[in-house]
Amino acid sequence: MIIIHYKGVTPRIDKTAYIAEIRSLIGDVEIGSNSSIWFSTVLRDDVESTKI
Repeated sequence: MIIIHYKGVTPRIDKTAYIAEIRSLIGDVEIGSNSSIWFSTVLRDDVESTKI
């Protein structure tokens, strides 16, 4: 599992979200309630924010 703090921002993950072990979350990324992030996914945002 890779979660990277980037440019002063750490990805935020809701407690009810499913996050697969093999994936990367980088920067200003927010994973909302009842969302799922599956294997080999890369979510990176260093310009704007990404909300799922």
